[in-house]
Amino acid sequence: MSTPTRPGHDPATLAFACFLLPVAVVHACYAIATSAGYLPLCVPYVDGCTSISATGRYGVAYVVFKAGILPTAVLLALFWRAAADWLGALGDESGRARNWVRWLGFTGAAFLVLYTVALGHKGEFYNLMRRFGVTLYFGASYLAVIVLVRRLERLATAGSAAVPRRLLRALVALATVLLALGLGSIPVSNFVADKDPIENAIEWVFTLLLFACYGLVGLAFRATGFRQPGRRGRASA
Repeated sequence: MSTPTRPGHDPATLAFACFLLPVAVVHACYAIATSAGYLPLCVPYVDGCTSISATGRYGVAYVVFKAGILPTAVLLALFWRAAADWLGALGDESGRARNWVRWLGFTGAAFLVLYTVALGHKGEFYNLMRRFGVTLYFGASYLAVIVLVRRLERLATAGSAAVPRRLLRALVALATVLLALGLGSIPVSNFVADKDPIENAIEWVFTLLLFACYGLVGLAFRATGFRQPGRRGRASA
């Protein structure tokens, strides 16, 4: 099968931005918050001394977090639209599955906005918005990854996809680890007395791996030569 190369926008750059921008913003905010004395210094992926949310609550980091994560939400909405188009370009005939990818991704991006706007504000209403937003961001985004990976596996089984097997295996592995982390957090939340450090560490690892999925999809975009047409190209197609 020939790769679906065509003129248009390069979605790989968009996917890489969805990976690199939030990772850079969160780590920059953590560095700012620790240097200002708001948060303890540790390796949060291991020690879990602070949550990701805490990195964007104080001082200058509050502004940097919102200035970086709100644009990330916009980029993610564009990314998931591109991912759905990509499935079609690879030969996936299930419009329903592509719609699931698109709308789950849009839902996750919308709730990331809700979470980011609520972060740093005091009061039970804002706490509820923050918890609701971050939970549904992770949930909807992970489901979008699962649907995307399953469709890619089906295309590979049918021999109609040009995605390199090493990239597909990496995506499957990441999706599996994410599921294990999500399930592993349930007993921690319910049966561990000093649960905050463990939950924080799981949150850091889960978030990094979820963002890494976007980067891997970007590599797959590039490997298959996928180019996303502009609106005029869509209209004339």
